[in-house]
Amino acid sequence: MKKPIKTLLFVLAVIFVFTACDGTVYERRPSGLDPFDDNPITITWKGEATEVQSFQTNVYTYSENNRNAPGEGVSGNYRMAVSAIGDRTYTRIDMEDEGGAAFRSFLTDGEEFIAFNPVTGEIGHRIIDEDSANSPLNRIFGQQTGLSRLNLSLIRAEAQRLSLDMTEEGEGDEKTLLLEIPPGLIPQNGYDRIIYSRVSFDLANETLLETEVKMIRGDDTVVITTVTPVYEEYNGVPVKIGQVTEIDSKAPGLTEGIDSDTPVYNSPDEIPVLSAQEFAQLETAGNIHEISGITFGDPADASSIETIHEVYLDIEINSAPEQLFRLIRR
Repeated sequence: MKKPIKTLLFVLAVIFVFTACDGTVYERRPSGLDPFDDNPITITWKGEATEVQSFQTNVYTYSENNRNAPGEGVSGNYRMAVSAIGDRTYTRIDMEDEGGAAFRSFLTDGEEFIAFNPVTGEIGHRIIDEDSANSPLNRIFGQQTGLSRLNLSLIRAEAQRLSLDMTEEGEGDEKTLLLEIPPGLIPQNGYDRIIYSRVSFDLANETLLETEVKMIRGDDTVVITTVTPVYEEYNGVPVKIGQVTEIDSKAPGLTEGIDSDTPVYNSPDEIPVLSAQEFAQLETAGNIHEISGITFGDPADASSIETIHEVYLDIEINSAPEQLFRLIRR
C-alpha cells in the first residue's frame, strides 16, 4: 500500500501543489460553453495582503473521454483547503459523503498522508513517505502555493543547485521558463516507470503554466499526463480558479479476441441514421435494442484521451483556519 501513495504525494505536492481589499468579493459570470465559462466563480479575499497564504474552495470535476459519446457532465465534487503554515504547505480534501464512508477526508503536508473521519476526527490510515520528504523537489515545490504567484527566484536557485536543465522560450508576455525534472528525483510507485517530467512557468505573470509527465505502466501502456492551471486576475493578482488535466493513454497493441466484424465508428457523425420507416420496421421485428453507451474507434484498441476540468467555485482567500489541518501539523 505504501508504494502507490508515493506518486499520490508527489502529485499533491507538485501538480496539485499550489504554486502559490478587506472582505472584497469578486464574481465571475458565465460567458461561454466550457466548464470555466459556464460557471459563476466567486472570489472572497480577506485582508489587504496580495499574497495567497490560504485557500478554500468547492471543486467540481467535469470529465469526458474521446472514446465515449461527447458531452461533459459533473463527475464529482469535493471541498479543498490549502494553507502555507511555517515552512510547510498543507492540503486538505473533503470528499462528498456517498454511501456513508467514514474516512472520506484527507490531509497531507507532502511528507505525511492521513485519511480520517471528518466528523469524529478518527484517523483511519496514516502513511509517512520518507522518500518524498527527502526529495530535493521539496525545496523547490514544497513551500510553494501555485494558487497565485510563485517564488521563481527560489525555483531558479534550487534548480541551478540541482543542475537541472532550464531553458527560456518566447519573448515579452509570452516568455516561459521550462524546467526538466529527471525521473530519479521523482518518487516511483513500483508499478509505473516515469520517463520524463517537465514543468513550465509563465515569466510575465510568475505563475505555473503547465506540467507534463510521461510514464510507462506495467502493461506497457504509455501515458502522458498534462496539467494546465487556469487563472483569473483579481485586483492585479492572478488567482487559480481550476485546472485542466489531459491523460493521453496509448496501448502497446490491439486486444486479442475482439470480433473483427464489429463496425467501427470514430465519431457520432459516422453512425448511420435510420429513417422513421426503417426504425419502425426494425422495431416491429424486434431488432432494435437500446445501448447505454458506445465506444468510438477500434474496440480492440484500448488507447484513449481523457480530459478532466476541475473548476473552483466560491473561492475564499486567506480565511482557512489552522484548525482544519490540526491532525497533521507538527
